[in-house]
Amino acid sequence: MNLEKLKRYSPLVLRLAIVLIFLWFSITQLTNPEGWTRMIPGYASVTASPLTLVYINAIFELILALLLLFGFKTRIVSALLTLHLLHIVTILGYGAVGARDFALAVATLSIFFYGPDEFTIDHLMKKRNKKI
Repeated sequence: MNLEKLKRYSPLVLRLAIVLIFLWFSITQLTNPEGWTRMIPGYASVTASPLTLVYINAIFELILALLLLFGFKTRIVSALLTLHLLHIVTILGYGAVGARDFALAVATLSIFFYGPDEFTIDHLMKKRNKKI
């Protein structure tokens, strides 16, 4: 097997893996929000109840995960998700969960650096605009 031919799928695999993680986070927040309320920092509860903030976060992550899935506004979405994860790391600290979220932030940052891969809507739109 010629592994060189598989390199083109690397950005797609990374993007889909990150999408699956964010979809899992958002779905579990929507189906079991009470389990996530303990992660809401005290200062955030001034603006809304912890339960409401979990729902807002779940919808935010769900929307961005779907945009990233299709590769629409890939750089903007990956930048927002990277900043979101880094914010979570600063809230939760640098234990096991913080280390995991930091690794996810770095992986998401690499999507930002790479930009739209050839399997994204962004890439198709750019290709289409060049033909016009």
